[in-house]
Amino acid sequence: MKIENGSLVVTVQGVEKTVPLPTVAADAKVKAWAVPADYRADGLFVAVTIKGESEEIPACDLAACELLGELELDAGIEAKLEAAKAAKRAEINDACNAAVASLAASYPEREIQSWPQQVNEAEALAADPQAPAPLLTAIADARGLPVAELASRVLNKMNAYAAASGSLIGRRQAAEDLIDLAATAEDVASIVW
Repeated sequence: MKIENGSLVVTVQGVEKTVPLPTVAADAKVKAWAVPADYRADGLFVAVTIKGESEEIPACDLAACELLGELELDAGIEAKLEAAKAAKRAEINDACNAAVASLAASYPEREIQSWPQQVNEAEALAADPQAPAPLLTAIADARGLPVAELASRVLNKMNAYAAASGSLIGRRQAAEDLIDLAATAEDVASIVW
């Protein structure tokens, strides 16, 4: 039993058979069994298992099967690099999502949902002090503030949020650019967000 050119070459009942193997993103184990013809017409069952995953075995009477052998299937350098890049992208995206979410963590969800309307009304008031602003007017009245002052505060907070979230998003995109340029898994591992 051997692996040649991405295929398993195995002899079953004196007949050499070649089975194409999948490209794997991490090192794996290949096992081959001789199995009854009523289970598999060619009498062969091949399982490829990535390390750490559940191993597949023939779903027939194992007493009627014969383990022909087991080999290591190395993931190619390119496959390992792409897997490392995908994992790093997910790590960086999760970190960015958490950081951006923390900017609004002290606000109730329903208030956050009103932010687009608050900004629209504040921008309308900045352009025309007589513009209708029902939400900002209600908030200003409840706080005992002039609506123009509240509108100014909303715009200031919107600009501060945009700058902070923009910085975080820019850092994520810069890390993604480095991931795209990385030539080795070690290069990918060295990228921090």
